[in-house]
Amino acid sequence: MGSRELIESLRRASEESIRLHRKDAEQEAEALQASLATQIAELRRHYADELAAAENEESRRVLAEAGSRVRAIKLAAEKTLSDLLFSTARASLTQLRHDGYPAVFEKLARELPSLPWKLVRVHPADIDLARKHLSDAEIVPAETITGGLDAAMADGTIRVINTFEKRLELAWADLLPLLISDVYQEVSDGAAQ
Repeated sequence: MGSRELIESLRRASEESIRLHRKDAEQEAEALQASLATQIAELRRHYADELAAAENEESRRVLAEAGSRVRAIKLAAEKTLSDLLFSTARASLTQLRHDGYPAVFEKLARELPSLPWKLVRVHPADIDLARKHLSDAEIVPAETITGGLDAAMADGTIRVINTFEKRLELAWADLLPLLISDVYQEVSDGAAQ
């Protein structure tokens, strides 16, 4: 084998070796690209899942906060409405003094236990009615009483408050839900029109 043949043989062997290395490198590069593409896709899914979870968590937090604010606003509005309704109801008690009030006063006075009442507080216009039904008691006018009476024994151990104000106060827990329901109904009926 001459030097030309040897050189030619070495050149062919080199070319074959280069071709094989190039082929291996290309296959390795393709495998690496496929692996990287898979890793990138997995990372994108992972971060998309994390982002979706963070968005869901933030949405839940914002909705919960909004719900809390709505409940607080609604409670404050209902408290204001309750106060307004109570004030209106209390101001309306004077209407109960109209037709048939003497009979109402008599009924309230009869509800008192038969005891020696010493002091009876009544609306200034009810002094004569009180003297008629509780003649032995000291009758004291009280502007804060709209109707009915507030009676106490001499020693102060027993006191009966049988006034319109006290009756409203005692009935308020039962009346308020009905009144609020009526208000909501009127508002929703008005909104529907």
